[in-house]
Amino acid sequence: MTMRLLLEDGFSVEKGTGVGRYTQNLARELAKDPEIEILPPAASSLVRKIRPSSARRLAYAAWLETAFQSQILRLDPDVVHFTNYLVPRNRKSRARFVASIHDLTAWKLAESLPPMYATYIRKATSRAVNVADLILCPSASVMKEVIEHFGVPQDKVRSAWNGHSPLQQPSAERCKELRGQLNRRLGIRAPYVIFVGTLERRKNVTTLVEAFARVADAFDLQCVMVGKPGYGFPEIRSAIEKQACRDRYILAGFVTDEELAWLYSHAELFAFPSWYEGFGTPLVEAMCFGLPIVASRIASTEEVAAGAALYYENPPDHDALAGKMIEVLNSNQLRQELSLSGKQRSEIFNWQNLARTHIDVYRHCLHR
Repeated sequence: MTMRLLLEDGFSVEKGTGVGRYTQNLARELAKDPEIEILPPAASSLVRKIRPSSARRLAYAAWLETAFQSQILRLDPDVVHFTNYLVPRNRKSRARFVASIHDLTAWKLAESLPPMYATYIRKATSRAVNVADLILCPSASVMKEVIEHFGVPQDKVRSAWNGHSPLQQPSAERCKELRGQLNRRLGIRAPYVIFVGTLERRKNVTTLVEAFARVADAFDLQCVMVGKPGYGFPEIRSAIEKQACRDRYILAGFVTDEELAWLYSHAELFAFPSWYEGFGTPLVEAMCFGLPIVASRIASTEEVAAGAALYYENPPDHDALAGKMIEVLNSNQLRQELSLSGKQRSEIFNWQNLARTHIDVYRHCLHR
């Protein structure tokens, strides 16, 4: 029997960050399955236009309780998957609710968020746990945290990994064009190490800034940071300005998928010093390109990257991070081993397989 599915993303797609990419990739793959009928998005275009984001969040919450309820009565889905944890307080349809909780940052690392936003996330996440029929987490580590923190039964929580984004290796001719394009626009030249993610406090980017300063001259490197500024970005900027090699840091901001693919494929290593993650899509992307990874040893990163990364133990220890970077940069054999492990590991994050896992979760929710 065909399952009627509605994906409600809470505007995460238009932000272009991890949750948005997850939603887009999931929708694309699920649409290929004859068992699934993807219903048209219900979100109001009027709410999308509201600025600032704090006002839009309030408008969206009101919309969930009013117009959204009418729309799902009309659309009559079997399952509504709220991919960004925001759910209505009330339920007026027969649809089962699946809510994604991507991490517990607002509890585990509250200081990495604006105080009012942390309070908002805690309230919204707690509501999702109470209202939804099933909670979906992107990793077993987050699933364990949700069960322990909220005291919910294990049968109400499931995990399903995120997959990699469809980044294609550009052709040789296009690579040459991209090299010139990125050099002219951003001053990027090889060799370089790369970080991909929001430039925010949670990602522990200041530790990478300090660590890179200890290896930059010895290997004639640049440090390319791809991502939008987030909470705590002034701290990152200040840390860069204090370094003698400040001109070697490239704040690339937003790049296209084609540019990102080029950057992954030509980097020396991928640095991921995060304090806390729910999953870490850039890890999978880096592994797809066979890029050696140096990462902080945190539960979700070990779950995702496993033996495809070289770990250091304490996230803020920039000397330890620098030491592991030097270890990779000095050893062709280690780089090759990590590259091969990454490519092999990345195969399990194929969206075709992961979509099947999500469908099993939806079926479980319907028959729970």
